[in-house]
Amino acid sequence: MANKQAIYHKTPKGAEAIANRQSGLSPKLRSLLIMVDGKRTHAELATIAASLGDAERLAELESEGLVEPVGAEEKTMPVPLERAESPAAAAPARAANLAEARLFSSHLLENLLGPTAEPLCIKIEATRDLPDFIVVIKRAREIVREVKGNAEAERFVAQIEAQMPAG
Repeated sequence: MANKQAIYHKTPKGAEAIANRQSGLSPKLRSLLIMVDGKRTHAELATIAASLGDAERLAELESEGLVEPVGAEEKTMPVPLERAESPAAAAPARAANLAEARLFSSHLLENLLGPTAEPLCIKIEATRDLPDFIVVIKRAREIVREVKGNAEAERFVAQIEAQMPAG
C-alpha cells in the first residue's frame, strides 16, 4: 500500500512527457501528470485521479517512471547561483536534492508569473544536472525581471539559493 503522505514530483521522463504532446499519454493521464507538482501528497493526487474517473492513475504514472516520491533521487552537491542583493524572504527548510530544488523553483516561478510560467517550469523540471539548472534559473530570473521588476527577480534568485541542496 502506498504511503498516503508521500509527496510526488515529476521525473525528467515525466517532465518530457508534458513538454512533448506526442508522448502517447491519454488526456486524463496527462492532466493528472500536470497536477503532480512536488507539493501534493499521494492522498491529494489520488483524489484528483478519482475525479478524473480512475483512482489507479497515479500508480500507472509511477509504474511508467513519470513520477516518483520526493527524495527518491540521489543527493547532489550545491553550487551557488549568484549572491542576490536583497535578503531572501523566510523560506522552508533546504531542499534535500536537486529534484526538490527544481520543484521549489517551479512552484515559486508559477506563483510569481501564473500559468504563463508553465513552459519555463517544464524546462526547470527537465534539467538533468546543476549546471543546466543554473542556466534555466538565470533565464527565469530575466523573465521575472521583465515582468515583475529587478527587486522581485533578485528575491526570486535569493529564495532559490536558500533552497539549494546541502551537501
